[in-house]
Amino acid sequence: MATFDSPATSYSDTTPHKRAITDAISLIDPSDIPAVELFGGLDGAMGKFRLVNWPHTKVEWLEDTLAPLTGTLSTSASSDTTAISVADASVFQEGHILLIDSEQVWVSAVALATELVTITRNYGGTQATHQSSSTITIVGMARLEGDDTDDLAFTDRSAPYNYTQIFHRDIKVSRTQNQLSQYGIGEEFEYQSAKAVPELGRLLERQLYYGVRGSGSASTPRAFGGFSTFVTDNLVSGSTLAQSQFEAAVQAAYSDGGSGPWVAFCSPSNLLTIKGFYDSSNFLRVDRSESTLGMVIEDILTPFGSVSLALDRWATDTEIWIIDPKHAGFLTYYPFTQEELAKTGDSMNGEVIGEFTFCLRQDKAHAALTNVS
Repeated sequence: MATFDSPATSYSDTTPHKRAITDAISLIDPSDIPAVELFGGLDGAMGKFRLVNWPHTKVEWLEDTLAPLTGTLSTSASSDTTAISVADASVFQEGHILLIDSEQVWVSAVALATELVTITRNYGGTQATHQSSSTITIVGMARLEGDDTDDLAFTDRSAPYNYTQIFHRDIKVSRTQNQLSQYGIGEEFEYQSAKAVPELGRLLERQLYYGVRGSGSASTPRAFGGFSTFVTDNLVSGSTLAQSQFEAAVQAAYSDGGSGPWVAFCSPSNLLTIKGFYDSSNFLRVDRSESTLGMVIEDILTPFGSVSLALDRWATDTEIWIIDPKHAGFLTYYPFTQEELAKTGDSMNGEVIGEFTFCLRQDKAHAALTNVS
């Protein structure tokens, strides 16, 4: 038996010591899902979309638009032409006041069969020659008193859609491991089951940025489409990302009928870039703080509406999605559920499974910065 001199110290006594271990386990991997939370949680679409016949693996929502306010010349028109050829005469009506380049004209007749619009020249501005493909803008209406009613085209309703997607995590723990006394864990099976939900939540959030819609088959899984499936209009290049590009995207959504307020989903690097070009502004509204140095910009008031910045570690660096949250949300077909499965040998088997989809309507109410660099 070994001996050591008195006094006994922690260095001289070689008897095994009990380790000091916290009776809790800390996970360093991020599990936040800000987009899901901003859209109202995993069932946020229920309060925004009037769904019938739900649940279903395919969800559709109806959309409509107002009558268009622009058309196109299909041939050139000289300065004295009184019957102009247009690409689609059905968008025009007798009494419409049109702006072609800088000249205003008044519509006196519309011939749908021949795509001809009869106009009165010298109504406003200077008569001029207009080239083929020139934009015709409807700027007003002036009907003749007592005139008969006239036809005007109706708009088609559309039915955007998405599919549900199954998220799954297998849980398999030996009987011995589940009974083993461990720090921070009551039962291994329950611990792994609880850990599976934030793991799957990360993948669900990532689907917003990478998701490709698919109906699925016996050999291919269903999948819900993310932002890029629905936001196909108002795409502004964000190369050499600058304030002008950011606000141009918001302007595009506003000009197309969007009203905001919007949320811009930003990766960490893109948030720093946006912060940088607004930090240097002379028109910042800030709250005074006596003990804090620095500034975090959370909301930007553009000339076209307010935009909140949402930091999302799962967002890509190449795109910034500018979304109106009142037109988007998740639906839960089947909530995350832990289920025990049949035993196979000396182990406990189970799964955590859930099925969800994503809805986003009114494409023109949103925007995106693409090819961000």
